[in-house]
Formats: sequence, structure tokens, C-alpha cells
Amino acid sequence: MADFTPDIASEILAACQSGGADAAGAFGRALDGEFALVPGDPSTVSSDAIPDTWNGPGLIVSFQVGDSGALLLLAESSELLPDWYTQPDDTGRSKLATLAQELGYTLLPESFTPDKTSAARVRDLAGAFGRAEPANEVGYLPLGLTCGEKSGEAVLVWPVRTTAKTFDEPSNDEAEPIPTQDAVSAIADAEVGQRESLPPNAPQASPKPRIQYADIDDGIRQLPKYAKSLLKVRVPVTVTLATTKYPVSQILELGPGSIIQFNKSCEDNLTLEAGDQTIASGEAVKVGDKFGLWITSMTMPDERFWVIHGRRTGARVK
Repeated sequence: MADFTPDIASEILAACQSGGADAAGAFGRALDGEFALVPGDPSTVSSDAIPDTWNGPGLIVSFQVGDSGALLLLAESSELLPDWYTQPDDTGRSKLATLAQELGYTLLPESFTPDKTSAARVRDLAGAFGRAEPANEVGYLPLGLTCGEKSGEAVLVWPVRTTAKTFDEPSNDEAEPIPTQDAVSAIADAEVGQRESLPPNAPQASPKPRIQYADIDDGIRQLPKYAKSLLKVRVPVTVTLATTKYPVSQILELGPGSIIQFNKSCEDNLTLEAGDQTIASGEAVKVGDKFGLWITSMTMPDERFWVIHGRRTGARVK
């Protein structure tokens, strides 16, 4: 496999040309519109020569490929981005995550399938591009986008050294920094000591809001090491179309030409399972020439309750 450098521009252009229609469909599903995508001419530019449109907010899609990566940048000034993307809810974040995954399959050659993809809004595209530590010379491929009467240009650039820092924007002055785990423990111990020192009838302070994380990656970074190791465990992920039961006698009669009927409508969602645990449901989609699942809803795990038997008042402990 060739190195992920600007020299593979012709391969990336070919991938964008063959997967352009699928990529446009991915933009449409995620950004709520009918999109068309036309790749431009690739070139090699200095990482310092950034477009003026990057001096502002926009959408960044990152693709981690081995030890390097690529970025797709779309400026907010293009007016192709919906209003909800600035503060997406769970459904919006799911749409952006799906968009990143689909673009990774449709805009990059199969030999450079991304290991990880992400998508989010940033306040400064130029700053986010700089945090990704681009090479001195980067491949630059403009992608013309149209949606109705609106048109704009997304740009695919590569290679960058890291995509993990792309979304690590400096906090606003009014935003409080997210405390570390040690700081949280110290604050909790101080609050307990303060409550114990108060007289019985003293008014209790209102509880403080729980810690908020910028995103799931920020929360994962603050997990203890033993918990992070659990995230590396590989579990089977299965999409279930339908299930039924048949007597063994009928199963033995199956052969070429047999038809099995399931008690499920063709319009019903498919079920996604991880380790025999249902976690989501969604619709079948085509990702390039591969089968995919567009998740439409998450399934919470079953609640489990245990009876806790307390000691009786006045009971002696020997």
C-alpha cells in the first residue's frame, strides 16, 4: 500500500469520482437536503496557504488513517449547513457521525479505509486545521457542493499528523474548565467535610450540577486507566433482519427454492446487537458498495433491581 501522502491525489480523485453520488446522498441524509457533489482538480499546496473562508466557523469531518489522517472542511458561510448542526441533539450527533463514516468509505480509496471518523462544528476552521498538525505540503481537493439554489465548496486535505486534536477548541471565557478526576475527588471530600461541620439545623446548600463533558471523547479521556482498557475489548456486532422458530421436521425439508416467511413487515427497522445485547435499531443503507445500517434510535439496557436488606434498628453487631 502506498503512503498516505499528497502523491496519491489521483487515487483520491478517482475514489471521489466513483463515490460522488453516494457521498452526495450521505450529505443529503445528514444535512436535510438534495445534494450534488462534483470533484475539482487536485493539487499540492502549502499548509500555510489556507482559504479565507476558513477564518470562521464550519463543519469538519476527520478521517484517521493509520498514523495520519485527512480532513474535510465546509465553511458555514456556504449556507449549506442546517441551523441545528451548531448545537446538535442526540439525533443530530448521530447524523454527523453517520455522515463521517459514509464519507470515509466513499471519498477515500479502499486501501485507505479510515480507522476512525468524526464530524462536528468548530468555531475556527483555520485553527482546527492547524491543531491537526498538517504536513508542510498537503494534498488539496475541492469538492463542489450544490443543494437547490445554494452552492459552496468543501475541501478534502491530507495528510495531517493527528485528527484527535482537531476538535479540541479553547474554551470560551465564560465557560468553566472541565475538572480532572483528582480535582473532582478533592472537591467532593471538601464538601463532605463542610457538611459535617455544619450545625444540625443549618440550611443545606443547593446541590451543584453534575460535571458536563464537551463530547464523548472528552469523557473517555477522563476515565481511569482500568476502565479505558475495557474499551479495547472486541465484541461481535450483529444486524438482525428477522427471527422465527420452525420445527426440526420442517427445517430438514428446506432446500433450494424454499421460502421462509417471517412475522415482520419489510418496512420495520433492523435490530443492532452487540454481544447478544440489543443496543439500537435502524434502516438498511448502502455505503459505497457495502451494506450499512443507519441508526434511528438507541435501545437502553434492561433495568435490574436488587433487594437491599438493611439492619434492624438497635441490632447489635458482633
